[in-house]
Amino acid sequence: MIWLYHLPPIGLLLVLSLFIGAAAFGLWWLPKLSVTFTLVRAGREMSPVIQTICGTLFVMATTFLAANVWAVEDRAYEAVAIEAREVRLLRTLSHLLPEPRRSEVGNLVTDYAGQSAAEWPHMDDLGGSREAERVLAALYNAALSLAPHEQMLGQEFMAALKAVGEARERRLDIARNNLSPDQWAAMLILALTLGVAVTIVHGDSDGGRALALGLIAVIVSTALFLLIAHDRPFIGWDALEPQSVIAAARGS
Repeated sequence: MIWLYHLPPIGLLLVLSLFIGAAAFGLWWLPKLSVTFTLVRAGREMSPVIQTICGTLFVMATTFLAANVWAVEDRAYEAVAIEAREVRLLRTLSHLLPEPRRSEVGNLVTDYAGQSAAEWPHMDDLGGSREAERVLAALYNAALSLAPHEQMLGQEFMAALKAVGEARERRLDIARNNLSPDQWAAMLILALTLGVAVTIVHGDSDGGRALALGLIAVIVSTALFLLIAHDRPFIGWDALEPQSVIAAARGS
């Protein structure tokens, strides 16, 4: 299912509409099958209120998941902004050091940004890279090895470096904090249950059943589109990119 995240918006909406539309057509055809005719006919005694209950449960599940997805997305933007800001501060502080330490630390900051960009596409599955951790360790060693008369600058450097490490850890945690298969399964089961309830309630009217299932297909497709578009904020067509961190390391 991960391939859905890499589709452009129009392509994603089209694919979802096709899949959900096919399911809706299958449900519309259900009362016409001899195998299910008896079951649908028995379901005519079911109160129409059941479809309202199913619809309410689907809306509640969608609202809960959407709130969680958007909260995670906001935290992702915040983590990247903090990381870029602290990397820029490291770059600024490195300019206060004498040569050759200035060039050494400046190159390490640039190297960190490059290693962060390299680990970016794989954060969801692999987490952080050892190369980025190696560069962070080298920066810590550089800060600890500052001369006694540079200790005040070293304290500022260590504080910024700690903030970079914490922002990176938040970024890695957020990259793995996406909707689980259980949550997707629960939402799809609720959508299918709503479709079945509508099919049974409107079993006597082909036109009414088609209209009701068509509206539900649009609603379900839109809900899935919004969740996929905002889930996993570091991949996909609208993904957060590492350009801000790279630009901060370059001082641009």
